[in-house]
Amino acid sequence: MASLALYYQQLVDLPAAQSLCALVGLPKLVSYWPALLGISIVFQLLRLSSNTLSSLVFGAKFDSLSARQKYDWGIRVVSQVHALVVVVLAVPVFFKEELRRDTLYGFNDHAARLYTIVCGYFLWDIFVSVSDVKKVGAGFVVHAVASFSVFILSFRPSLQYYGASFIMFEASTIFLNINWWLDKLGMTGSRLQFYNASILLSLYFIVRIVFGTYMSYSLFKDLDAHGTQTSTTLYYLYRVGNHAILGLSYYWFYLMISAVKKRFPAKVVDKAKKVA
Repeated sequence: MASLALYYQQLVDLPAAQSLCALVGLPKLVSYWPALLGISIVFQLLRLSSNTLSSLVFGAKFDSLSARQKYDWGIRVVSQVHALVVVVLAVPVFFKEELRRDTLYGFNDHAARLYTIVCGYFLWDIFVSVSDVKKVGAGFVVHAVASFSVFILSFRPSLQYYGASFIMFEASTIFLNINWWLDKLGMTGSRLQFYNASILLSLYFIVRIVFGTYMSYSLFKDLDAHGTQTSTTLYYLYRVGNHAILGLSYYWFYLMISAVKKRFPAKVVDKAKKVA
């Protein structure tokens, strides 16, 4: 461990890395960039190994899936691990005194470690989405790029407090992935999927539509009043990124409602309510 820590510090101390971080206006990134890249690699290794692990856990049900479905399964495994980790780590950010005192430009090491994981994930997500854009569509590429672009700016430092609000969006991702897995395990339209879908829609609406919209309003109200260290270019970059993410959230919420209606006819919903 001591040798690993020494090697990590040598990477941090590289003059080229320090100069580049300073050049792009992200001075705090210099202490975290090796971990960020390492996390992206770990996520890719997790995706590559997920099929073997999933086959051991789910047996014939997983083995009978198509190659494309197995690939998507691995993507979901990475997404699930990321969501579970960052949602838990995001909660303490709201209570860090230095961030509460300065919601726009405060810096905290716990928050920086959180954003290192988040940026590592979205860097991985960019490469995955771009390489598979014909299948997943441009929307996923936009989401990955916008998310990475906004969260990497936390190393200016900037918006570490507000960033945790948008990381909470990932709480709904947990149930979205479960819903997808239930489909692939032959449980489409089951009571379990109905209950999961109900939690998913409720949580998605709360954390992304209601909380996300409110925190976006609070963020730009704060920036308009106190954002003296935020350039006009950066301000509008935040605007574009925020509107892109929120716009996609609204659109995906509409698609999710449509999908749930197709999976669960009225009679299935009535039966589930009676059982409950």
